[in-house]
Amino acid sequence: MTTRRQRAAQAAQRANGTLTERAKTSFEYLMQRAWRSALVPEGDTAEAEPLESLPAKMKERHAVVLTISSYAMRVVVALYFRLDAETREHIERVNRAEPGSWDDQAFRDALAECGNICVGALNRWLGDSFLHIGMSTPNLLSRDAMAYVESLGKGHQRHFEMRGLCMPFYASLYVIAYDAIDFAADIEAESEVADTGELEMF
Repeated sequence: MTTRRQRAAQAAQRANGTLTERAKTSFEYLMQRAWRSALVPEGDTAEAEPLESLPAKMKERHAVVLTISSYAMRVVVALYFRLDAETREHIERVNRAEPGSWDDQAFRDALAECGNICVGALNRWLGDSFLHIGMSTPNLLSRDAMAYVESLGKGHQRHFEMRGLCMPFYASLYVIAYDAIDFAADIEAESEVADTGELEMF
């Protein structure tokens, strides 16, 4: 039986593709736009700023993790959250829910839905450039589990901080390339289209 470590090593050996600089820029732009659509309450404004690394003393101990896969690549998105009252109040605002109306399970479900909306939008936009692309369901994991992603092989990673909200939020984007990847998001055209935050079902 193949162990998890062996499967990771096999995946790393296959992940020998490359990404052009404009592909990296496009992934980052689409990620930022999708994340705003999922996390920013209606009427508010915020910006997702790129980071070289996550803060060393992050209070966030959990991450909603989803993947987008095709024959050419695997994209892993992690949205980091604190399971506390301040985060719950913000996510209630995003969902226009009555303050204090959620129990723990409803709160966790809403975090998963936030991941669904973000990665669903990213998946939809990437589908314009990549064939046979599909998205996973969300998983709420310990932040420590993200160390596993770095063992999957070559690619591109970028971290982000959402600024301008009641509290900072953090996210990570990992692109593991199995082939040569080069595409350009139509940034000017897409910026003219309002983010809908629609949930895609798979």
